[in-house]
Amino acid sequence: MALTMDHVQGVVRGRVSRRTMPDGDRSEFPLSDGDVVAIGRGAECGIRFGHAPVQDREVPRHCGWLVVANGRILVHAADRPAPSSNTAHVRRPLIVTPDRGSPRALADGEVWGPDAEIFTVSITGAHVWELDVVNFRDRAPEPGLPGDLPTVTQRVDLPDDLWTVLRAYALPVQRGERYPATHEQVARTVHWTKTTVRRRLERIYDEFYLRRMELPDVLDMRIQVVEAAMSHGLIPRDLGGHGDAASS
Repeated sequence: MALTMDHVQGVVRGRVSRRTMPDGDRSEFPLSDGDVVAIGRGAECGIRFGHAPVQDREVPRHCGWLVVANGRILVHAADRPAPSSNTAHVRRPLIVTPDRGSPRALADGEVWGPDAEIFTVSITGAHVWELDVVNFRDRAPEPGLPGDLPTVTQRVDLPDDLWTVLRAYALPVQRGERYPATHEQVARTVHWTKTTVRRRLERIYDEFYLRRMELPDVLDMRIQVVEAAMSHGLIPRDLGGHGDAASS
């Protein structure tokens, strides 16, 4: 991952996820102490979107930076570019939305670190592009030591909509099937769109990552989330079992 300033290897403070297509799967990048990562469409950006395979020329080449300082992940909006006589680019602000919080539009050049462990940075072009950020706010382990992301036993508080989606994905496995429900099946069960339930699944994944819950080493996020929830006692492995839906 290319950085726009000197990269100082330090303690991992979290990670950012982004898509190369608006409805595609997310790719994850760790964020460590000292990181200053440019975001935008340009080749100079460490976190790049809107360039390929979907080209969105309404996304600025440089939208701003993600900055890791004093254990916090901050969002720094770029200054407004100088006006050009041969372009009609419309400047749109970065929108930062904390989990369970209200969105905030950043002014040009503004730096803000939301008081939240999970937040989303939205950039609007011809499509809406979202960067999902998880910020460890507790003391992170030193790099290279055993258990960089240890499994911990702690309460996991999920909003009701996330519990609803989690149980819908897990239902086929609880009935004895091999795989969790598909996005389409969950969407029909809870009467939401496929995009909505996928975003809820990603938010559950982010919550588990934040709590340093051990996740299976598989590519399918549905399997990761359902197996982790069952392994940590959040939901029972079968419909006749008993599980604590509020703690692990």
